[in-house]
Amino acid sequence: MKNIDLKNIFKKKNDVFGTSMASPIYFVRDWKNIVLVFAFALISLSIFAWHIYLSDKIGGGYFTSEPEPSAMIFKTINRERLQEDLLLLENRQIDFLQLKATQPNVVDPSL
Repeated sequence: MKNIDLKNIFKKKNDVFGTSMASPIYFVRDWKNIVLVFAFALISLSIFAWHIYLSDKIGGGYFTSEPEPSAMIFKTINRERLQEDLLLLENRQIDFLQLKATQPNVVDPSL
C-alpha cells in the first residue's frame, strides 16, 4: 500500500517539467487566461452593443414616447390628367393589337 503524505497534498508537482518557470511550460495557465480574456471581451462587447441598440431608439429606446398627431395629408387627383393617361394607355393597347394582328408569318429558313 502506498503512503499518502497529507502535508504536501496541495503543492504543485514539477517533476515532469522540472523547476523552470518558463512561459511555454505553463501552457494550461496561458490558455485559461486567453479564454477568460476572450469571454470578458465578448460579454463587454455584447453589453455595449445592447446599450447602443437601446439608446439610439433602434429597438424602441429606453422610454417609448407617444406619437405626435401629425396633420392629415390628402392628395387630390387631377381628373384631366387621369383621363389623358387612360387615353394614352388605350391607344397603346389598340396599336399593340393591330401590330399583333398584322404580324407577318416568319418561316424557319432551316426547314
